[in-house]
Amino acid sequence: MCTNRRLMKAIPYIAITAIVTMSACAGLSPSSSGTTYREDLSVHRPKIETTTTTEGTEEVENKRDVTPVEHQTSEVDAKLQEITSFNRTSNSAQGFTIQVYSGTSREEASEAKAQVYKILPESRPQTRYEQPIYRVRVGEFIDRLEAQNTYAKLLSEFPQAIVIPTRIMLN
Repeated sequence: MCTNRRLMKAIPYIAITAIVTMSACAGLSPSSSGTTYREDLSVHRPKIETTTTTEGTEEVENKRDVTPVEHQTSEVDAKLQEITSFNRTSNSAQGFTIQVYSGTSREEASEAKAQVYKILPESRPQTRYEQPIYRVRVGEFIDRLEAQNTYAKLLSEFPQAIVIPTRIMLN
């Protein structure tokens, strides 16, 4: 009974709060007056002046001298040559692999590896042990798009699978 009296006393305050809230929100609705917003921003655009002269029938623009002050071509060429020689002698490249399991249980790692064989019979999943973690990884891909296709096939069975950047060995 006591709660009914409190409720009866609170009804006018609730009604007033609802009316004020609705009227405050009514002012936030977009106007339907049909006017569109227009603002001229051309004063803020950078101005570029070019002078043109006509010689015969062709227009020729006056061009400023753009000779570089500090030449870096030789340093860039040297760095590119260094990278090229490294790539020729290196037997690995930056690539991607898919990790389907990471945990401390050897049995779960073996189960994950067997499940990968069921989903992708042509794949060769590898189990790596770095104390105390077992990791099961699938594939070696040069680009992420290749890895993404295999990842999509594995994702339904391994929701925790991730694509990891890694170094892959080249033949």
